[in-house]
Amino acid sequence: MSESIGTMIRNLRKDRKVSQRALAAEVGLHFASISKIENGKETCGEETLKRIAKALGADVDVFLGIAGHRTMPYRVLGNIAAGTPIDAIEDVETFSLTDHFDPHDHYMLRVRGDSMILAGINDGDMAIVRHSSTARNGDIVVAIVGDEEATLKTYTRQDKLVVLSPANRTLKARAYPAAEVQVRGVLAGVLRTSIDHMVAT
Repeated sequence: MSESIGTMIRNLRKDRKVSQRALAAEVGLHFASISKIENGKETCGEETLKRIAKALGADVDVFLGIAGHRTMPYRVLGNIAAGTPIDAIEDVETFSLTDHFDPHDHYMLRVRGDSMILAGINDGDMAIVRHSSTARNGDIVVAIVGDEEATLKTYTRQDKLVVLSPANRTLKARAYPAAEVQVRGVLAGVLRTSIDHMVAT
């Protein structure tokens, strides 16, 4: 069992607030087996993966794709500025990636600029973004400012303002009226310019 499938199961389980015991009971395993699967210490067959995916409300094909090293198509929606906001939503492309991100819940944007370099996000990287219209303080988000501008920044809500902060000491944070800022997604991972190197957040 690869570590990535175990990580995906653990993240989904915690996101859905399901205990290891509850998941084990649902799929007919001992709870210790769930722990071992999540830590990459135990393998499980296709039928078990299907039961786990169903119990967690996940896409079965994604689980099987990860276990079988299939590629899944991701939508690439254009460029995202890690610098001055730019038009981010462009022509849709597809990109194949085998890892623990469900392509039904995520999309990708090419990073342009260096304002997030201290967060490990470099010019040319691919940002893997989870669809979300809300964010917590400290999340790195895709934010649409006004009608068309989009940027990748750290999100902080301060009363009626939203502060979008870079991760670059040479740049300053900018505050906007909360009504002018739309969250279009939360950063879930970064795919380096070299395709085989991914960092999950």
